[in-house]
Amino acid sequence: MKAQRTPWWHYVTLLISGLLVGLIAASWASRHSSAMMSAPWYLTASIIGVGFVVLWSAWQVRRFVDGKITKMAPERSVNTLVFAKALGLAAAALAGWYLGIFAIVIQHAEVEYFATVAWQTSVAAVACGIDVGFGALGEFWCLMPPDGEKRDSGK
Repeated sequence: MKAQRTPWWHYVTLLISGLLVGLIAASWASRHSSAMMSAPWYLTASIIGVGFVVLWSAWQVRRFVDGKITKMAPERSVNTLVFAKALGLAAAALAGWYLGIFAIVIQHAEVEYFATVAWQTSVAAVACGIDVGFGALGEFWCLMPPDGEKRDSGK
């Protein structure tokens, strides 16, 4: 199997797509006097928690590649790579979604409810941005050298 790094523009494309969908959904909700979508603290904590789990698993794969762990199932390293890619891409789209909602509700920040939603969505967008970084780093750690060789240390 040949794995490649996710190009940077995939993250940007998903961020912009999520932003547009978030803007449309939030503007529709504000025009129809619906409750605005927010991101409570436990959702933000779970977003970061998933990122740490994927990053920890990718770190284990890196330790295996460096020879610090002697046994690891090949399926685990492939699954970790897939999870890291999925984390980065999904978090980019979700960050755009929260930024789109934030862009609409910040215009009404004088109302306490909208100020709370703006605060919650901005924190969730930052958490998603952190997960994008975790996904990209995990993806880097999971890419194995060809034919099971050790990584070149630059010597």
